[in-house]
Amino acid sequence: MRADENRLRADLEILQRIADANGGIRAVGTSGYEAAVDAAAASLEDIGFAVETPSVSFTGFIELPGASLTVDGRTFAAPDELHALIYSAGGDVTGPVAVLDESGCEPGQFADVPSGAIVLTTGGGCFRRDQALNAADAGAAAFVVGYPDRGAGEIYRPTLIDPAGITIPVVSVTDDGVRALRDAEGDDAHLAVETERAPATLRNVIASLGEGPSVLMLGAHLDSVLDGPGLNDNGSGVVALLEVARAIVETGVPEGWTVRIGLWGGEEFGDIGSRAYVETSGDDVAAYLNLDMAGSPNGATLVYDEAGAPSGSEEITRAFEAWLDARGEPHAPVDIGGSSDHFAFGQAGTPTGGLFAGASETGSAAQPAASGSTGGPADACYHLACDDLDNVDVARVALFAEATLGVAYALMEGGIEP
Repeated sequence: MRADENRLRADLEILQRIADANGGIRAVGTSGYEAAVDAAAASLEDIGFAVETPSVSFTGFIELPGASLTVDGRTFAAPDELHALIYSAGGDVTGPVAVLDESGCEPGQFADVPSGAIVLTTGGGCFRRDQALNAADAGAAAFVVGYPDRGAGEIYRPTLIDPAGITIPVVSVTDDGVRALRDAEGDDAHLAVETERAPATLRNVIASLGEGPSVLMLGAHLDSVLDGPGLNDNGSGVVALLEVARAIVETGVPEGWTVRIGLWGGEEFGDIGSRAYVETSGDDVAAYLNLDMAGSPNGATLVYDEAGAPSGSEEITRAFEAWLDARGEPHAPVDIGGSSDHFAFGQAGTPTGGLFAGASETGSAAQPAASGSTGGPADACYHLACDDLDNVDVARVALFAEATLGVAYALMEGGIEP
């Protein structure tokens, strides 16, 4: 197959128009996401797949207007200078500023934090949820994740994965906020944030072709973050799979196999859609291939090669490497752990693999070969409002689609045991 870049771009334009018509986003719980589900389902039906859009219950999240952090007489306000992390509790708290020298990933790192403190960390290395739970257990009144070098409108809003146990406000702030908190260590600061966490539903898009008992599943998340249209993250993976679907219809499914495509909701909230699918319907999946961020504009071709992946995953990794090597395409291994929808499949013992073009990290063995690479972040618009149609390297999306199709057939034709 030779992927059609004009068609990929046209599919991306559909997602951009949906975001433009719905407040600039396609996040779960919004009209933009519902419109994206309808559009993707219609496309897959037109291609020739049988399509369902099953509902999944989850906890919705809204940060209400007016959140602010006041430090030494200076106020940092949402949405440009402060964000509540997804599933943060609300609160109106005043307390002394405590600055962690470490990440907060371990409970003992809060040993010197006074009760009722507003705690700052700029460290990572674990889920933000783990840091927030440790802060609450230590008696903190609030937890602040700082992003050095990030200006107004550039900070991230990670997910805390699950509202359970999140009892304090957890927010992110800009570089200016970080410096103000550090300068005010020991002095009182004031944080006010109001959120809503309520039962909601989302829809996955599940499309199938073939009648064999062995299932090869290809997946990509359909939702955007709450703060941008999500054209690279992850409209790029979605349109790549639409192109793969067209080629599979044209070529046919090998005997004994079914190809199933999952376009997941709620990845940005914590892999909600894919986890629900695995829990209810994933027992027959022989292997799962994931595409999450296929068109990072300063990106690379990174092949999943994860230490924690289940047995059989190495065969998928080798298949991607062999396909790329045969075409002279530079690539490098990557371990993205639990940060995308393949994680739930891997936890269930299903062999997993995939391709990744990079996010906010800088550098890789493959990146210098990327067209126009500057050595900076793979995607400077990661999780931001500028993740629009101009933020996608369509040529790389085409490459990822072609590689995924090639590996899919290699696996079905003998590369992995059903």
